[in-house]
Amino acid sequence: MSDTAVKDEGGVRESGPDSVQEFASALRDLRRTAGNPTLAALSTRTGISKSVISVAFSGNALPTENTVLKLVTELGGNQLEWRLRRNALDPRSTSSVADLEEVRRRRFSPTQTAVIAITAALVSAVATSLVWGVLGGGASRSAGPPENAEGPYLAAANGVDPMRTKCKDDAVIAASEARLDNQVHVQLLYSNDCLAVWGRVTRYDGKTDGNTMTMRIWPMDDPDSERNQSRTDINLQSLYTPMIIEPDVSARICGQATVTVDGRTEDLGPKLCV
Repeated sequence: MSDTAVKDEGGVRESGPDSVQEFASALRDLRRTAGNPTLAALSTRTGISKSVISVAFSGNALPTENTVLKLVTELGGNQLEWRLRRNALDPRSTSSVADLEEVRRRRFSPTQTAVIAITAALVSAVATSLVWGVLGGGASRSAGPPENAEGPYLAAANGVDPMRTKCKDDAVIAASEARLDNQVHVQLLYSNDCLAVWGRVTRYDGKTDGNTMTMRIWPMDDPDSERNQSRTDINLQSLYTPMIIEPDVSARICGQATVTVDGRTEDLGPKLCV
């Protein structure tokens, strides 16, 4: 980003293009202003897991509106302004340009407000087109939602990110084991509403920077199934796999993970099954 960020305590960005990384940076600033509470303390007060809070502060993914509002409330920020800023980065958001204008009008002249509103509309339209184009594999450049959209969420399906579905709302930890001398936890989560399973690996060794995590899940009876799901990423404390839908309650899903530590790959076996 060549533009310099200008932020205030309310979360509204007043110049330069916004991004998920800049949003997370502002969220970290708000945390410092609030006395820099620990992840454990924030988790206890908000009811949000430490791994989800860590991702919100990391800038690796846009946190959900619910996560943002709970964190901002706990950290003393302005809910409306942070919600609007967060939703301006989410092409699936239903927040209107008029909502954003109302907040900006309190701070800018009529001319500045008009420019910001027009810019927000253009950015939202372009972002929506790009994101859905990528999700559609490039086959369509329509700005409309994908075919499996259910309101603001995606429908549960093999390969879908569980955090973008309603499945996360009733998810429970179906299996969990600590590995690597209790420094990494490997888990399988299950949603009864969606009949879906996904994997999660979380590290507590303080060695996220420059290191990767990988997790794969598969149907126990068909290890080479096309439904297999895996994900690898770097610089994360917690990583989720895409989901597998399993309507057969007698069938089992297994998962296995690895992490790198100073460039060395550590196998977090044996496999975990539910």
